[in-house]
Amino acid sequence: MKKIVLGDYEVEFEQNGLMKKMPFAVKESLVSVLFVPDLKLNGRDLLLQNILAEKIENCKEDFILLESEEYSRLVSAINVVRGFGKNDIEFIRRILEAENVEVEEKK
Repeated sequence: MKKIVLGDYEVEFEQNGLMKKMPFAVKESLVSVLFVPDLKLNGRDLLLQNILAEKIENCKEDFILLESEEYSRLVSAINVVRGFGKNDIEFIRRILEAENVEVEEKK
């Protein structure tokens, strides 16, 4: 499984000539990227994306564990999106460099 850190991180941007800081909403961004129009989702894929989006939205931990198929859906989505910028580097890194973790069944 892949472990993706969901906690927000701080980004800088310029507004009216001043540098400002604000949190980058990781969970919301993960959900948004799953539904970009350029994915051209068919009905079945839309429903599968929604199941993954709900899993992310409902996660109460600071990280989420994704199964291989779920992780592939997320990576495919970020590979379709165009226009990422410097503030997105940590977001993309968290996905593409997600830690592999072994999960043990509880007995």
